[in-house]
Amino acid sequence: MNTLTPGYLSVYKSKVVSRQNIRQLWLKLHRYLGLFLLLLSVPVGITGSINVYHREIDRLLTPAFYTPTTSGQPMPLAQLLAKVREFDNSPIVSIILPDAYWPVVLVHQRHGKTVFRTSIDPVSGQILGQRDQSNALLPKLYKLHQDLLLKPYWGEELVGIAGMALALSALSGVWLWFPRKALTVRKGQNFFRTTWDLHNALGFWVSLILLWVALSGTALVFPNAARFTLWPLNPQKFKPQSVPHEAPAPPDDPDAILAAARAYRPDNVALVLGLPTPKLNTWRVAMRPANYHGTVGGLTQLWIDPWTKQVVQEKSAAQWTAGDRIMAHQFPLHNGSLFGDVGRFLVFLSGLAFPLLGISGAYLWWRKRRLAAKPKRRPSSNPPAPLS
Repeated sequence: MNTLTPGYLSVYKSKVVSRQNIRQLWLKLHRYLGLFLLLLSVPVGITGSINVYHREIDRLLTPAFYTPTTSGQPMPLAQLLAKVREFDNSPIVSIILPDAYWPVVLVHQRHGKTVFRTSIDPVSGQILGQRDQSNALLPKLYKLHQDLLLKPYWGEELVGIAGMALALSALSGVWLWFPRKALTVRKGQNFFRTTWDLHNALGFWVSLILLWVALSGTALVFPNAARFTLWPLNPQKFKPQSVPHEAPAPPDDPDAILAAARAYRPDNVALVLGLPTPKLNTWRVAMRPANYHGTVGGLTQLWIDPWTKQVVQEKSAAQWTAGDRIMAHQFPLHNGSLFGDVGRFLVFLSGLAFPLLGISGAYLWWRKRRLAAKPKRRPSSNPPAPLS
């Protein structure tokens, strides 16, 4: 018969105590991270879900702004810009080209420090409306998610820190979940136990999605730190440059610029044209590979000389290092479009799960503290009186 020696017992007990201490440390980390994220989980999580479908929601709420009134061959962009300038002669910043989500031409114009969006029918040239982007509902919710409407007060950095905290919370939650492996909510329990099961099961199922959303969001807020982390993969820091020209700037010719971009990258879909500015005298064309989802964003960036209509700088897969490839895909990873409609839906669900996890975790913490604070009933030292 095997016997346990005192020395073996002491080693065994020390290992058990060590594991318990480590678990308690992870539990405290998970708890405090959850309490920190509780207030941020509602604005950041819910607006994150809305932003996944912000183009569809924006059109649903303002159909006249995004619905053309005619069909047929679209007018040249130069004629459309002329009509916009007749309507509003403010400086034009950029042009969003029609697509399946917004089948109109959208022109951004600067009114002082404010940007206005003008919608125009691409076939008839009819102005469909104009709005202040800073006060429109969906752009406001987008900014709320991005910087809590506190950009001058380190709001964006706070959201980035919340992203790092969420990543740690997801990892610690999986570590704490593992021994129990709770995947469902059991029936016939009280509210506390039901909430406990819900928190564990929901946390497990969305942990991977929350991890990728949190890390990609942090990389978007702190790109320099992300590049430093990826330095073995040689990510480049790109800065577009103006081209030297003595001749005055030629008239805007968006059609020629668009044609040059499409000829240079025929396998890409053009999304946005950025006009020259006093600081940068080239046009910028944002494009995406044709086989990517329609909301993936401008993975390809071309800068085109307005004098020669030649591409002078490029930021695309043709020049990417491994680090550049990872950095370029952080935005479509963050909104789920990198994985198509399925990825977008998963990110949408994770945004709703974020505040549910925060609220349920806070309730469990509060309930445990309340139970622990109750005085324990001690048995009376006096025997009960006999019944008469």
